[in-house]
Amino acid sequence: MKKLILIFTILISFGIVNAQWYHTKYGVTNINELTKEQCDLALQKANKTISFGKEMTVGGSGVLIIGAIVYGRGLIKIDRSPAASGQGVIEVVSGAFLIGVGTIITCIGVPLWIRGKKHESQIEIALVKFKDTSYFPSVGLKITF
Repeated sequence: MKKLILIFTILISFGIVNAQWYHTKYGVTNINELTKEQCDLALQKANKTISFGKEMTVGGSGVLIIGAIVYGRGLIKIDRSPAASGQGVIEVVSGAFLIGVGTIITCIGVPLWIRGKKHESQIEIALVKFKDTSYFPSVGLKITF
């Protein structure tokens, strides 16, 4: 129960810290108060966070899969030959280590990816006000009474 409360507290604090990232970074209370240059810079940082999160997620998943394969091979060696169980134990321990490392890397990459996408969507909405609108000059008739 204590671990569950600790995990819940960490998740809530992570959400609170990232709730208004533009306030701590740029000192504004509303994201629509950012200038175009600030939005462009924040969008670049968000895209870097997204790509780093993707790389960590994919890399961590790869390490996790390799660890599972090594772990499984070690279990097979232990099961087939009791004489070669020393080598199997080494592979099981190595596989378990790789599974743990892969899980940690993936668990770091996924929130980064999510946070980057969240920031990107907020920034793209804020950038809409800086986009030029379509203007088609035309001849009109103005009548006043």
